[in-house]
This record gives sequence, C-alpha cells and structure tokens, in this order.
Amino acid sequence: MGNAKRSTLTQKTSIYYLVVLIVLVLSYALSRLPITSQLLKTADLRIYDTILDFDNAFLKNDKLGAYDEICIVDIDEKSISTLGQFSSWPSIFFADLVNILAQDEPLAIGFDVFFTENDSIKGYARERLSQQLVDIPINSDKILDRLSTDTEFAAALAEAGNVFLGMFSSLDSTSTKTIPDKLIDWQVTPKYYLKTNFLHPPIKMLSDAAFGLGFTHIEPDESGVIHDYPLFLKSGNRYYVNFSFQMCLDLLGVKRIESGKACNLYSDEGLIRKLPLCSNGRFYFKFYGKQKSFRYVSFSDVLLNRIPKGFFEDRIILIGSSASGLRDIKTTPLDQNYPGVELHATLIRNVLESTFVHWLNPNLIFIVNLMLMGLLALLVIKTKPLVSIFVYLLLSVIIFIVFFMLYSMQSISLSYTSILMPWLTGFKGLVLSQAHLHNKEKRMVRNAFEHYVSKDVINEIMKGSQSLAPGGEKKTISIMFTDIRSFTTLCERLSPDEITSFVNRYFNLCTEIIVANRGLLDKYIGDAILGLFGAPVEYPAYAMNAVKSAIEIREVAKSLRIELANHPVLSEFNIGVGIATGEVIVGNIGSDRIFNYTGIGDRMNFSSRLESLNKFYLTSIIIDDTTCELVRDSFTCRKLDRVKVKGKKIETDIYEVIDYTSKLNPDNPTMLCYRKYETALALMASHRKQEAISMFNEALQHNPTDNPCKIMIERCQTMDWDAWNGTWQHDNK
Repeated sequence: MGNAKRSTLTQKTSIYYLVVLIVLVLSYALSRLPITSQLLKTADLRIYDTILDFDNAFLKNDKLGAYDEICIVDIDEKSISTLGQFSSWPSIFFADLVNILAQDEPLAIGFDVFFTENDSIKGYARERLSQQLVDIPINSDKILDRLSTDTEFAAALAEAGNVFLGMFSSLDSTSTKTIPDKLIDWQVTPKYYLKTNFLHPPIKMLSDAAFGLGFTHIEPDESGVIHDYPLFLKSGNRYYVNFSFQMCLDLLGVKRIESGKACNLYSDEGLIRKLPLCSNGRFYFKFYGKQKSFRYVSFSDVLLNRIPKGFFEDRIILIGSSASGLRDIKTTPLDQNYPGVELHATLIRNVLESTFVHWLNPNLIFIVNLMLMGLLALLVIKTKPLVSIFVYLLLSVIIFIVFFMLYSMQSISLSYTSILMPWLTGFKGLVLSQAHLHNKEKRMVRNAFEHYVSKDVINEIMKGSQSLAPGGEKKTISIMFTDIRSFTTLCERLSPDEITSFVNRYFNLCTEIIVANRGLLDKYIGDAILGLFGAPVEYPAYAMNAVKSAIEIREVAKSLRIELANHPVLSEFNIGVGIATGEVIVGNIGSDRIFNYTGIGDRMNFSSRLESLNKFYLTSIIIDDTTCELVRDSFTCRKLDRVKVKGKKIETDIYEVIDYTSKLNPDNPTMLCYRKYETALALMASHRKQEAISMFNEALQHNPTDNPCKIMIERCQTMDWDAWNGTWQHDNK
C-alpha cells in the first residue's frame, strides 16, 4: 500500500472531519444568535406548515368526513338569527341545552363560552324598570329577580354532573374576583406556560355547580399562527389548565402530572399518557384537517329539539361558536378561519386517542447530520462537479420527502433547519475540497491495487469511472472461498518446509487462476483463499468467472493428486470451494497503517459456510441459489438440499457445480443420476417418504458412488418427518 496511500487517507480524513466540525459549529452558533435564531425558528414553522399542507392534501383529510365521537354544538349564524342577538341570550337557553344534552348521557360537556356576569337586570336598567312597575301591587324587585335564570342554569349544571366551564384572563382589573375552588392547581413546574393577569371566572353560582373549570386560552406563536396548545397557565405560584385539558384529565382519571421532556399523566394505576413536548416545552396540535373536521350541530337545532334523541349518547360535547361576529376565529396551518372551539376538540382527541406530534431527539439529529455530512463527502469526492450538484439537488428533494414521510406516517417532527443548515453549508464546504483530493485519490487507487489485481483491472479503475470511496461502498459480487481438506493432518505428517513449499505452489496456481478470471485476491487465511469477483471493477459476468475459477481450481487439485499419487501424504490432497453471491460492502478496511481492500457483510461469511458443507455432502464445489441463477445457462448444477447454516436464519437452496454444460452428455448415467436425485428431493419436500427413498435408490443405480444420494437415503430413514419443515439445519461450521 505504501506511504502515499496512508498519507492520502489521513489527509482526506482530516479534511472531512475539519469540514464537518466547522459546519456543525457554525450551524450551532447561528441557531443561538438572537437574530438568526428567530429567523430559523420562523423558517422551521414555515416548513412545518408546508408539510402539514402536503399531508392534508395527500391524505385528503377534508374528504374523510366529520369525526363523530366529539360533537360541537355551534352558536352559528343560524342560531343567532333564530334566537336573537347572542349578548341577549338568557341563562335559560343554556340551562335547557344542558338538560337536553344530559338526557342522552354524554361523556362530558364543555363550554367555550364565558359566564362571568349574572343575566339579571341590574343598575340603571333595573332602576328605570322599577319606576314603570310602581303602580303594580307586587314588589317590583321580586318581578325583576325572577327574570334572571342563572338559578335554572346552575341547577342544570349540578343535575348533569359532567359539565366543564371556561374562564379567561385579561388586563382588565375593574372586576377582581377570587379563584374558584374547583379550579385545580396541578402543582407542576413546566418549561413552557402562559402567564395570566386578572382572572375572570364564571359567577360563583355556576362555578359551584359545574363539575370542573379551566381556561380557554390558545394563543398564536411568533409566526402569527396557532401550532401549539398551552398545557399550563400560571397565576401567582400556581399552575392551572384549560378547560378542554381538564376534561381529558378527568375522563382519564389523572391524579398527578409531571412535566419535563414530556408531560406525563398519572392515574392511581400509574402512567397512562405521555404527551411529547418540543425542545421549548410546547405541546403541538396534531391537526385532522381544516375546519369542520368534527361533527357540528346548530345550537338552535338542539334547543328546539330538532336533533334525534340519543344522538349525543357517549359523546364528548363542546359548546362554542363558529360565527365570525363572536370573534372566536383562529388561524392554523391548515385554515385561516378555524373556530376556536374546534382547537379544544382537537386537543381532546389528541390526548384521548394518543395521536401526538412526536419530536426527534436532538442527539439523533446530530447523528443524522454526521451521516449526511459523510454522504456529502462521498458525493463530492466520488463524483464530478455537475453530477454532484445534480445528485445533491435530488437528495435535497429526498430529504424533504423524508421530512414529509416522518410526519405523515409516524407523526414525527423536528427542527428542520437544524438539518437543512448543515446540509446547505456542508455541501459548499465539501465542494471546495474536491479538486484538492482528486489527484491523490487516483494515486491511492493505483497503490492500493497494484499487488493483487491484474494490470488491465488497474487501468480500468484509473479511467475514472471506478474509484475507491472512503469507508467502502456496496456492491453485488460473487465471493469464492476455498479450503484445503484435513489441512491440520497434513501439517502434522509433513515437515514445515514440505508443507510451506506445497502450499505456496498451490496458492500460486490458484492466484493465477483468480487473477486471470478478473477476480480480486482478497486474502490468504491459513490454508484458505478468499477471492472476490465483481469488485473493485463491476462487470456482468462476475458470477460466471467465479464458477469458472472454482472448476479450474478443482482441476488443479486433481492434477496435483495425480502428480503426487505416490506421495504417502499428499496423494490424499483435496479441496472444497464455496461461492455466494450478494450485496456486500467493499473498500479499503483496516487501520491507518495497515489496511486491505476487502469485503464485509453476511455473504462473505456465507461463502465460508457453503465451502464447509462440502465436507457433509462429500462434494467439491457448492454455490448458493443466487449464483446458480446467474450461471445455469453455462454450467450444469445439481440442487443438493435446502438448508439453514450455523449462525444464519435465512433458508436457502444449495447447488453442486458439476461442469460446463457443453462438456456433458445429458444421457450419461451420471447425469441421469443427478436428475433423479433432484426428483427425489422434490418428493422429500412433499413428505412422500417411500417414493423419495425409491427414487434415490434409482439414482444410485445410475451412479453407485454418488455420496449425496446415500446421505439422503439415510436422512429419509432416520429423521422425524413430522418435525421436518423441508429445511435441513446445519449446526457445524
């Protein structure tokens, strides 16, 4: 390999890590600067909104129909037209509504409506009406008091027993009220919360009658759009929740909340929900579409008994307004006219169904950035500038598709700019290193291969179409593993000089065969040889060349046996060959000082396992089904068995290589034996025991020395047929 190669690899590694370090540090610094961090956050939200738009368009959420488990009783334009101006609606409307709803036994009822004032006549209006009633003998105060229906509303709330009321906070301090007893302090210390000012709860009569209370605040973020739901609101040193979240907590039986990296909800039985939070502690909505994703019914239709009895049974009911004049219209990523009450419905469905927006771990994002930087380095160093730009743009599109798929399929979101910024700056930085590394890459390739491939292969590599990628690359190749039979016995019976002289001669002959057939001598492993076909230069006939080499090596072993027929030890010389074809990672692998062009992966080990099977079946060359499929037009192969080898879970068919098809007579007794053997195998697979044994015996009549036939007959007679699934497990290497 030489000093030039080691120097090039060290330099490339140094440049790579330097560029990656600069890019990551620069990206981190920009994300922390006040001006750029705000711009990046806004960009994140815009990308997030775009992904939501794509998701809604592709999934066609708006055509799925309304969700029925949560029903919104809508104070709509129709209701206002039918029942009069909303501000004049008496409490009796709501009392009757609750009574009607309660008859159907819904799960819970929540009001996104404020009841902070009595509906009785007070002040100046009361004084003026009292003057007009002075001639009536009945006490005018009693008459005016009877016009208030708050008592009926409170009675309806108490009777229903599952109604939640909303309240709000404002800067208006003119009407300071005490905090109701039913507003629960959850005793948490969240990372993110809304700060309240002066509280405006429902009137005491209604607060006491309601089952639960909560706020109604959902505010837009810095982009002017509502993305998240405030789980907590702080008043003094206490933390409260919105009424819709309180409904969820009560429906789930939550007794305790812990807020950290996630908001954990605990019942008496333990953790029941884990609400994911983004890095700044916010809980993002998982939107189901544009407005009207939930079932809406008109307030007036309910009040006037136009809805069938039982319609609200076992549903969660929210009362709110979609009327634009009541100013409860919000802007969401999917809709600029989204009723505020539907945001509360979305939160309830999110929590009860555990449909959350999850957040990618920042540590994982860092790892992804490292991987992407590595990918960019490979792209820039490996390809020409125009090609790298094209591929970079294509990969950029793929990255956005991955962002979309993460959200669409797994509801996973992330800080998109934390990946896109290094991706953009990293490409620019790595492109600058391309010219510097190009010439040294050429020299490294020549130095790396000149000792173990033929010169014509080196010349093909040096044309520029084939080059080494740092860290290796995936290729589909054929791996040939050869091994000397009973090598330990040979070593024990021969002197060191004799064994090394013979092995060197054998290795030299085998190496010439591998190189002549465009193979790569990977390494010598004791008495074994590992050869790769199809790397580093790709060519179509790699599997053919591997099998051709195996047959020629088998002939070498045969000629050596004949030559040494009178030798007391080497006359027994024999070899086994295994060939596997598949995808492996090939490249310069090792340390900075000592390395080798080799392959790693499952198929590398599998070729060794195939070679070992020759000892079981008493054959010379065994290949896997992938190799057989590629060479069957030129070579005759006999299917030996269907096996699982030690350390592998995958079942595979294995084949014995006989010879070139052109050299064989199909009517030869040996060939007839092989065909009947395969027929017998098929009968075994069908669990036709006796027929299989008979067919194996017929095969032996054509070739009495065929060892696989004998092995299979013994297997048929001894194995447990009920437990056999058609695959033979080999537990020895």
